[in-house]
Amino acid sequence: MYSEEDYIYGEFSRNFSGKKSIPIALYGIGRNTKKLLPKIQDYNIAGLMDGKRSEGEIYGKRILDYADILHLGIKIIVIIARPAVIGVIYHRVSGFCKKNGVAVYDVKGNDLSRVYVDKEHDIPYFHLDWKDLKEEIEKHEIITFDIFDTLVMRKTLYPEDIFWIVESKYGKPFAELRIEAERNLYSQNQNPTIYEIYEEFQRISGISDEWKNRFLEEEICTEMEFVAPRESIRSLFNSIKGRKRVFLISDMYLTKDLIEQMLKKCGYQDYEGIYVSCETGKAKDGGLFDIFLDNIKGCKSCLHIGDNYIADIMGAKASGMDAFQVMSVRELLESSSYKELLFKDSSLMGHMAIGLFCRKAFDSPFALHGTKGKLRVCDRNTLSYLIIAPIVFYFITWLMQEICKSQCEYVLYPSRDAYLIQKICEIVKENQKIETYPNGEYFYVSRRAVLGAAIWGEDDIKHVAYMDFWGSIKDLFWQRFHVEVEKEAEKIKATDRKQLEHYISQHKEEVLSECVVERENYLRYIFRTGIYNHKKIAFIDFVAVGKVQDGLERLLSDKDLQGFYFLRRAPGSSDLHKDIKIDSYYPSKGDFEIDSNVYVYYLFLELILTSFEPTFHSVDNEGNMRFMEETRSTEHCQLIRKIQEDIIGYCDEFSSLYPGLLGAEADRDIPDRILGFLDREYTTMDLEEISSLVLTDEFLSQTFNIWGK
Repeated sequence: MYSEEDYIYGEFSRNFSGKKSIPIALYGIGRNTKKLLPKIQDYNIAGLMDGKRSEGEIYGKRILDYADILHLGIKIIVIIARPAVIGVIYHRVSGFCKKNGVAVYDVKGNDLSRVYVDKEHDIPYFHLDWKDLKEEIEKHEIITFDIFDTLVMRKTLYPEDIFWIVESKYGKPFAELRIEAERNLYSQNQNPTIYEIYEEFQRISGISDEWKNRFLEEEICTEMEFVAPRESIRSLFNSIKGRKRVFLISDMYLTKDLIEQMLKKCGYQDYEGIYVSCETGKAKDGGLFDIFLDNIKGCKSCLHIGDNYIADIMGAKASGMDAFQVMSVRELLESSSYKELLFKDSSLMGHMAIGLFCRKAFDSPFALHGTKGKLRVCDRNTLSYLIIAPIVFYFITWLMQEICKSQCEYVLYPSRDAYLIQKICEIVKENQKIETYPNGEYFYVSRRAVLGAAIWGEDDIKHVAYMDFWGSIKDLFWQRFHVEVEKEAEKIKATDRKQLEHYISQHKEEVLSECVVERENYLRYIFRTGIYNHKKIAFIDFVAVGKVQDGLERLLSDKDLQGFYFLRRAPGSSDLHKDIKIDSYYPSKGDFEIDSNVYVYYLFLELILTSFEPTFHSVDNEGNMRFMEETRSTEHCQLIRKIQEDIIGYCDEFSSLYPGLLGAEADRDIPDRILGFLDREYTTMDLEEISSLVLTDEFLSQTFNIWGK
């Protein structure tokens, strides 16, 4: 069984054994510090630090303020805290520590000045903005635009991804041969059309005319599906057409008629002409701009706008035109604080996730203006689409893959955490035309409801009563057992085990009587669901130890429940009655072992996914659902509803575009990295409505600030 206490001591000993004589301050006065101190008495622990206390004594150690750190000559601070708040604590002390040469570590020995290294940097392009571009446009009579990556973009990371998507639709070798065919022709100094590329593709692959035409049509169709306007550039385009003469110039193997179809789909019309390398036989850096200038005859005031510095900017200037670079979305990614997304060779699904991320983040070529590479997020939709939706979609992809493989006959989507999950599963099922995914239903359940119904004796009462509760004994009995106890119990904390045992002894029969009624009513509800018609049942949970599944299995002993969780918390020795079957998207580890960003932000995700009903309490004698008191405001629920709509839109789009999704690699790393961009090291967020959200756990009678501040 995992021991957090042993883990922290082991990590501390391993990483700081060579620093026993150096004065060290431990930041954190929680239970883990209390348990660690007796084991490290041979270290020079000069004192403790805390965010809310700066004087006094605890655990036999003095509580220090910044003046004490200097006075005692402390050069090392070790943060003893959960990963969710380490960043917050570091930012709190980093200014003082950098100024005074104090090193800050976590218990794993990580130098946090390196972990939280400044993601900001500056390049000349970041000083350009729309004003600069518009001023240049006004100086010229004729404006020419590059097309791909300037006016339009693809909803994936690389152009070649289109070929792999075509291959995935047919399950036949295609992408590598398609790339080779194009490379062969360009190596011969040709500027081929797509039709000429397919002639070469047929030659090297030996496929029939039928398959050649089928692949050709599929590639064009897929290009049409994946092309999207760069909205900000389209607005600029529409603002100048009619006032300026506008032409389009592109190095591309797609012919003018195909490009025109794409442009029309993306809302670009009323330009005077298109010049394409594959039809003129000349590329931008090989005479295409000269052909354009010869055709317009006489006008010397021309500005070309494009993303490629060599082809667009140098090529245009070599022909005597002026030029203005607007970075592509991929180039902006490479220049941003998010560039680590490119460090890992991800799967095709990862390329699509990054492509959709870039399309939203860098639609504006000046998205990083004045930010030194850190995106500024000022609206809910951008936050939802960019950072939250990817990890939800990846989890649901994994979930549906695992359920299909499990041979489960029915799926339970428990209240409240699986509310949005069920909606998205149905969308994916329809978009992907999946027939093997089992039916299911939204199922009313909660820790309070199922644990109360699964009480048969005094030991069960104690099992439920001894679980953490941050209120009075009177509140505990009402919340968990629906039993009123004496008024004086409201002055006694539930953590007073001796008093709690006394009240259990006094009210045992009332609790057992209430639980009999609740069990009978709850089982009648269950009998009305689809559960009784199936043996092997998938049970979904988001972040949990497994207490609800454990309680259900005690009530439904003849059913085979298989749990599928987003992140399973490590159970304690007394949390569960038996081992239960659970697969988890993110592995079950202890608090101090989790390095994934999901562990830092899972409370936020849990808050986002939940339904708009209060927490389910029990079933009354008439079969109606009883709920706990609603703790969320109307404004809170409206915000979450909008975020859910954003996430649904993302999942609908992704699952419509990506063929064979349930055969894809639902890599954990890409969505987890994206989720980590919630950290202010990566993103500047001006969203007060988001930062003020809190999560209330009625079962624990506790409210969490989801940002750990």
